[in-house]
Amino acid sequence: MKFSTGGEQNVNERWTESSFMLIHQVGHLAKYQALKEMESFGLKPNQAGILFILRSEGGLSQRELARRMGVTPPSMTVALKKLEKQGYILREQDEKDQRITRIQISDQGNQCLEGLRSMMHELETGLYEGISKEERQELQKVLLKMRDNILKYKEFKGMDMCEIMGKTRPPKMSGD
Repeated sequence: MKFSTGGEQNVNERWTESSFMLIHQVGHLAKYQALKEMESFGLKPNQAGILFILRSEGGLSQRELARRMGVTPPSMTVALKKLEKQGYILREQDEKDQRITRIQISDQGNQCLEGLRSMMHELETGLYEGISKEERQELQKVLLKMRDNILKYKEFKGMDMCEIMGKTRPPKMSGD
Protein backbone atom coordinates (compact mmCIF):
# COMPACT_ATOMS: atom_id res chain seq x y z
CA MET A 1 0.00 0.00 0.00
CA LYS A 2 1.46 3.38 -1.04
CA PHE A 3 0.66 6.58 0.80
CA SER A 4 1.72 8.89 -1.96
CA THR A 5 2.07 8.85 -5.70
CA GLY A 6 5.24 10.95 -5.59
CA GLY A 7 7.48 7.93 -6.06
CA GLU A 8 7.81 7.32 -2.31
CA GLN A 9 8.89 3.88 -1.30
CA ASN A 10 6.16 1.52 -0.15
CA VAL A 11 5.68 1.70 3.66
CA ASN A 12 6.22 -2.06 3.99
CA GLU A 13 9.44 -1.85 1.96
CA ARG A 14 10.76 1.00 4.14
CA TRP A 15 9.95 -0.95 7.31
CA THR A 16 11.58 -4.19 6.13
CA GLU A 17 14.69 -2.28 5.05
CA SER A 18 15.09 -0.46 8.37
CA SER A 19 18.30 -1.30 10.23
CA PHE A 20 16.32 -2.70 13.15
CA MET A 21 14.39 -5.10 10.94
CA LEU A 22 17.48 -6.09 8.97
CA ILE A 23 19.32 -6.99 12.18
CA HIS A 24 16.28 -8.97 13.31
CA GLN A 25 16.00 -10.78 9.97
CA VAL A 26 19.70 -11.68 9.84
CA GLY A 27 19.57 -12.95 13.42
CA HIS A 28 16.41 -14.94 12.74
CA LEU A 29 17.75 -16.54 9.56
CA ALA A 30 21.13 -17.35 11.14
CA LYS A 31 19.38 -18.90 14.15
CA TYR A 32 17.17 -20.96 11.82
CA GLN A 33 20.23 -22.31 9.98
CA ALA A 34 22.06 -23.06 13.25
CA LEU A 35 19.03 -24.91 14.67
CA LYS A 36 18.71 -26.92 11.47
CA GLU A 37 22.37 -27.91 11.66
CA MET A 38 22.10 -28.79 15.37
CA GLU A 39 19.30 -31.18 14.51
CA SER A 40 21.76 -33.11 12.34
CA PHE A 41 23.70 -33.83 15.56
CA GLY A 42 20.47 -34.79 17.35
CA LEU A 43 20.73 -31.73 19.60
CA LYS A 44 18.51 -28.91 20.73
CA PRO A 45 20.08 -25.57 21.70
CA ASN A 46 19.88 -26.21 25.45
CA GLN A 47 21.59 -29.58 25.01
CA ALA A 48 24.40 -27.97 23.01
CA GLY A 49 24.67 -25.38 25.80
CA ILE A 50 25.04 -28.14 28.38
CA LEU A 51 27.87 -29.71 26.37
CA PHE A 52 29.67 -26.36 26.01
CA ILE A 53 29.43 -25.73 29.77
CA LEU A 54 30.65 -29.22 30.61
CA ARG A 55 33.60 -28.89 28.27
CA SER A 56 34.66 -25.56 29.76
CA GLU A 57 33.88 -26.24 33.43
CA GLY A 58 34.24 -29.98 33.82
CA GLY A 59 32.29 -32.20 36.16
CA LEU A 60 29.31 -30.38 37.58
CA SER A 61 26.46 -31.80 39.60
CA GLN A 62 23.05 -31.87 37.98
CA ARG A 63 21.91 -29.09 40.33
CA GLU A 64 24.92 -26.90 39.47
CA LEU A 65 24.34 -27.47 35.78
CA ALA A 66 20.63 -26.60 36.07
CA ARG A 67 21.51 -23.36 37.88
CA ARG A 68 24.11 -22.43 35.23
CA MET A 69 21.61 -23.09 32.44
CA GLY A 70 18.77 -21.29 34.21
CA VAL A 71 16.43 -24.29 34.11
CA THR A 72 14.69 -26.38 36.74
CA PRO A 73 16.34 -29.59 37.97
CA PRO A 74 13.54 -31.75 36.45
CA SER A 75 14.11 -30.11 33.04
CA MET A 76 17.84 -30.78 33.42
CA THR A 77 17.09 -34.44 34.21
CA VAL A 78 15.22 -34.83 30.91
CA ALA A 79 17.98 -33.13 28.90
CA LEU A 80 20.74 -35.18 30.56
CA LYS A 81 18.91 -38.46 29.92
CA LYS A 82 18.77 -37.63 26.21
CA LEU A 83 22.46 -36.64 26.13
CA GLU A 84 23.45 -39.79 28.01
CA LYS A 85 21.42 -41.96 25.62
CA GLN A 86 23.33 -40.38 22.71
CA GLY A 87 26.63 -41.08 24.45
CA TYR A 88 27.52 -37.37 24.81
CA ILE A 89 27.85 -37.33 28.62
CA LEU A 90 29.01 -39.60 31.45
CA ARG A 91 27.91 -39.70 35.07
CA GLU A 92 30.56 -40.25 37.75
CA GLN A 93 30.33 -40.36 41.54
CA ASP A 94 31.98 -37.44 43.32
CA GLU A 95 35.21 -38.69 44.92
CA LYS A 96 34.65 -36.71 48.14
CA ASP A 97 30.87 -37.06 48.48
CA GLN A 98 29.31 -40.25 47.10
CA ARG A 99 25.85 -38.68 47.27
CA ILE A 100 26.79 -36.33 44.42
CA THR A 101 26.97 -37.45 40.80
CA ARG A 102 29.20 -35.37 38.53
CA ILE A 103 28.29 -34.96 34.88
CA GLN A 104 31.22 -35.13 32.46
CA ILE A 105 31.36 -34.66 28.71
CA SER A 106 32.36 -37.86 26.90
CA ASP A 107 34.79 -38.22 24.01
CA GLN A 108 31.77 -38.54 21.73
CA GLY A 109 30.36 -35.32 23.24
CA ASN A 110 33.65 -33.53 22.50
CA GLN A 111 33.55 -34.83 18.92
CA CYS A 112 30.00 -33.51 18.63
CA LEU A 113 31.14 -30.07 19.84
CA GLU A 114 33.95 -30.07 17.30
CA GLY A 115 31.38 -30.80 14.61
CA LEU A 116 29.21 -27.95 15.92
CA ARG A 117 32.20 -25.60 15.99
CA SER A 118 33.01 -26.49 12.39
CA MET A 119 29.37 -26.02 11.38
CA MET A 120 29.22 -22.62 13.09
CA HIS A 121 32.42 -21.59 11.28
CA GLU A 122 30.83 -22.57 7.96
CA LEU A 123 27.68 -20.60 8.79
CA GLU A 124 29.75 -17.56 9.71
CA THR A 125 31.82 -17.89 6.52
CA GLY A 126 28.61 -17.97 4.48
CA LEU A 127 27.21 -15.01 6.41
CA TYR A 128 30.28 -12.90 5.58
CA GLU A 129 30.52 -13.94 1.93
CA GLY A 130 31.25 -10.86 -0.22
CA ILE A 131 32.00 -8.71 2.84
CA SER A 132 35.56 -7.43 3.25
CA LYS A 133 37.58 -7.81 6.44
CA GLU A 134 37.35 -4.05 6.97
CA GLU A 135 33.55 -4.11 6.58
CA ARG A 136 33.31 -7.00 9.09
CA GLN A 137 35.44 -5.07 11.59
CA GLU A 138 33.33 -1.95 11.15
CA LEU A 139 30.14 -3.96 11.54
CA GLN A 140 31.46 -5.48 14.75
CA LYS A 141 32.31 -2.01 16.12
CA VAL A 142 28.83 -0.72 15.31
CA LEU A 143 27.09 -3.78 16.78
CA LEU A 144 29.16 -3.52 19.98
CA LYS A 145 28.18 0.15 20.32
CA MET A 146 24.53 -0.77 19.77
CA ARG A 147 24.75 -3.51 22.40
CA ASP A 148 26.40 -1.10 24.84
CA ASN A 149 23.60 1.40 24.23
CA ILE A 150 20.94 -1.20 25.02
CA LEU A 151 22.82 -2.36 28.12
CA LYS A 152 22.49 1.17 29.53
CA TYR A 153 18.75 0.56 30.04
CA LYS A 154 17.98 0.48 33.75
CA GLU A 155 16.50 -3.02 33.65
CA PHE A 156 19.95 -4.40 32.76
CA LYS A 157 22.00 -2.49 35.37
CA GLY A 158 24.28 -4.76 37.39
CA MET A 159 23.56 -7.85 35.29
CA ASP A 160 26.10 -9.89 33.35
CA MET A 161 25.38 -11.02 29.80
CA CYS A 162 24.33 -14.55 30.88
CA GLU A 163 21.70 -13.09 33.22
CA ILE A 164 20.47 -10.73 30.52
CA MET A 165 20.21 -13.52 27.95
CA GLY A 166 18.20 -15.59 30.45
CA LYS A 167 15.93 -12.68 31.33
CA THR A 168 15.25 -11.79 27.71
CA ARG A 169 14.75 -15.37 26.46
CA PRO A 170 11.34 -15.70 24.78
CA PRO A 171 8.81 -17.67 26.83
CA LYS A 172 8.39 -21.33 25.90
CA MET A 173 5.31 -22.18 23.95
CA SER A 174 3.08 -24.91 25.29
CA GLY A 175 4.13 -28.29 23.95
CA ASP A 176 7.87 -27.45 23.85
